Amino acid sequence: MKRLFLLSVFASFLMVSCAGKEEKSDKEWRYLYDLGLSAFYAKNYSEAIAHLYRATKIAPNEPKVWNALGLTYMEVEEFKKAEEAFRMALVADPTFSEAKMNLGILFYRAKDYRRAVKVLKEAIADELFDKKHVAFYHLAKVYKELGDKKKYIEFLRKATAYNPRFIEAQLELGSAYMDMKRYSMAERVYTSLISNNFTMPNIYLSLAKVYYDTGRLEKAKEAIKIVLQDKQTNNLQRAQAYELLSRILVEEQRRSFVVEKEKQEETKREEHKGEAHEDKNRTEEQPDNLRYSIQIAAFSTLKRAESLKEKLMGKGLRDIQIVESSGIFKVIYGGFPTREEAKKELERLKQMEIYGFIVEVE
Repeated sequence: MKRLFLLSVFASFLMVSCAGKEEKSDKEWRYLYDLGLSAFYAKNYSEAIAHLYRATKIAPNEPKVWNALGLTYMEVEEFKKAEEAFRMALVADPTFSEAKMNLGILFYRAKDYRRAVKVLKEAIADELFDKKHVAFYHLAKVYKELGDKKKYIEFLRKATAYNPRFIEAQLELGSAYMDMKRYSMAERVYTSLISNNFTMPNIYLSLAKVYYDTGRLEKAKEAIKIVLQDKQTNNLQRAQAYELLSRILVEEQRRSFVVEKEKQEETKREEHKGEAHEDKNRTEEQPDNLRYSIQIAAFSTLKRAESLKEKLMGKGLRDIQIVESSGIFKVIYGGFPTREEAKKELERLKQMEIYGFIVEVE
């Protein structure tokens, strides 16, 4: 009887001891896992790998540890090690679709598009997977690389449908519509984001480009004004906004010039009413002192006009003038005796990514 009692006490001791070791082990790998994730988000990948690798030794059957290790290896482009880690996660738990999706993303980054499509579709097929929008987004990017625009747009739209607040996919969808000149669809993306309180400068800047490309210059200027007034606007976005504003002012000046020209022609027609003009293609004689120049930009401040003049001179252009008219400072380049010569120079400027339009000067 005494012997049975001792054996019972010993067995209880062993159970308590094992439970204590398991609890200690569980705390240890979770601690290392948390340290690894913190280092990962801080982009200290060496430290992240060290902590997560140690965690896998303590808890080799924890899929999320292997998954985190795989993500870290992927960031440092250790693709083979990343693949091994993701596969270990799936060995530990074959239903862990997040690791499967990350494996698909790995194949995409490694340019192995065939396997990327296969694995990403497997992850998407899991109805319990709560990150399908991310899988759809990367599947879209795979098809973009494969040159399949139809499926690229299809899966971008699925990504945004599954999570309308997935801003990265929304912005790429808007940009894709812009590239395809489907401006109404792009506008719908950006205005929808803004109505849902996504008011970042890059969204308003993209919307301004839509308005500019579709000829709605006042709306474009309103969107640019919001970008320039936003304290979150970075230097690159600010420079892009000013560059677009310059193009808008040039276009407004061009339109004004066209309207004025039409008025002059209408006046001439009235003056010569009743005269026959059989040769419609005949070039009208111009005054001897009439010359042609190229207006490159127009600004609301002299400082910005002078800044552009310096840049243009740095590119080898000479004979640049700044002409003020109604508070607008126009940057005018050159003087050519004929419109044809001005057109040739305008084409040469376009090759230098300098844009403008021809104006008549006396």
